[in-house]
Amino acid sequence: MNMKSLVHPAVIIASVLGILGLVWFALQFSVTIEIEPEPSPVGTIPATRSPTPTPTTPAQSAAPTPMAGTTPGSLRMSNQTDQPVRVALLAKRSPNAYSENPAHWDFTPYEGSTGGLILSLPEGNLTLNKGDIIVAFAQDGSGRYWGPYVVGETPTPVWNSQTQEWQLTLK
Repeated sequence: MNMKSLVHPAVIIASVLGILGLVWFALQFSVTIEIEPEPSPVGTIPATRSPTPTPTTPAQSAAPTPMAGTTPGSLRMSNQTDQPVRVALLAKRSPNAYSENPAHWDFTPYEGSTGGLILSLPEGNLTLNKGDIIVAFAQDGSGRYWGPYVVGETPTPVWNSQTQEWQLTLK
């Protein structure tokens, strides 16, 4: 038997096995492409990131009464959190329409925490009416928010009949 004839089939078999091995490996290899979700639009906060807030009212000698109906009045706001907070108001102007220009106020941590602050507008006094919507959210990136509160329809803000004002305290 000739040595040249034995080497040739062995090289062919090894080459075929090598190519089959490479093909098998290539079929086992996969590429995964992950697409990042688009960030939430400004002003929206996913509910999964936000804890449930506990709204309360400041302790005063006059006992506030929740949901006092349609009584218009000013808004006394207290930030008892350790976070900077933005409070936004969307005022209801007719049964099916809200103001085109929402108003907002920024509070530093603990600002107005003891007695609260009466909110006003650049044009003058602010008067809340039934159906106005108030929402507050932390501005520190924590995703915490409070509300939405619908004046005269949700338990908060609370009406204080002695001072003729709505009271909202964030804790």
